Amino acid sequence: MEIQNGGILKGLLVKNLLGVMLSVAAAMAAYYSTVSSLRVSMSAKADTAEVVAIEKRMNAVESAVERSFLSREDFFRFREEVNYRLLKIEFKLENLLEGENNGSKR
Repeated sequence: MEIQNGGILKGLLVKNLLGVMLSVAAAMAAYYSTVSSLRVSMSAKADTAEVVAIEKRMNAVESAVERSFLSREDFFRFREEVNYRLLKIEFKLENLLEGENNGSKR
């Protein structure tokens, strides 16, 4: 009977040991899956925060560009004003030169 009791004890010991090992393995798997899911969610939040920060910077750049540069219509209007003023200056210079030439002929 001692052999059977020893065999029974070994069987119970192996079952209990196997149960403990499976419990430890399950706890470790749950821990690593939880940590992994937390990493994924934190990285998603970090990516979202980074995207929001980049969008804010892009909006600031866009508004600065709008304030700093002329529109196409404003550029053409400015060009026409400059041309008009240059024509007036040219006309006045021609009149001055004609007046000097007429004065020197007399």
